[in-house]
Amino acid sequence: MKSNHGFLYQVKTITALDFEMTSIRDLDESIDTLCEFFGEEDQDNSLAEEYCPYFGVLWEAGVGLSQYLQNIEVKGKKVLEIGCGLALPSFLVTRNGGEIIATDFHADVPLFLAENQKNNNLFFPYKVLNWRDEIERTKTDLGLFDLVIGSDILYESQHPLQVAKALIAFLAPKGKIILADPGRAYIQKFITSMNDCGYKENFTTQIVKAELTPKNKQRDIYIFEFSI
Repeated sequence: MKSNHGFLYQVKTITALDFEMTSIRDLDESIDTLCEFFGEEDQDNSLAEEYCPYFGVLWEAGVGLSQYLQNIEVKGKKVLEIGCGLALPSFLVTRNGGEIIATDFHADVPLFLAENQKNNNLFFPYKVLNWRDEIERTKTDLGLFDLVIGSDILYESQHPLQVAKALIAFLAPKGKIILADPGRAYIQKFITSMNDCGYKENFTTQIVKAELTPKNKQRDIYIFEFSI
């Protein structure tokens, strides 16, 4: 599959929750390809978020979130997925009758999304969105949502209150935020910030089977559901 930046991705197909998902074959391999593409004088771009193909891996947090969403009533609800990557949770929500918009900002997300929507005969809208920077535009263009969902998005050290307020800004009255996290150190500061904003959390875990993880190792994924 050819990137919008001009290089080629080597891909594979994974079956997850009865979905056929085309993903990058190997992340390290793709990063090496990117390094060769940019050359030695521009190596920083190879790991920059707008270029590096982290989006193209079926991460265990996305699988864990999808497993959790199987037990949540989403039919007829308006849902926003933040930093969707391959968007497995969006496929699950669509199959179960939810009205979802998947968002990300990497230029190659739509390539994989189009392939996987065709593979699974399930279609939902995608919007380019850097959710950290475009809150007001999103509220104006897309409205508010009953559920805001995301998987492994709490990996930056920026101010946790800033992140909490960004996610809350997308919520309709009585809306909920559901996040899946693999256990990053940043999560506790984020929970505290959500509490400071008046949101309480319910916590549970999902076990993701080894064959559905990049390193072929079973993982416990932490699920946090925030509501007023």
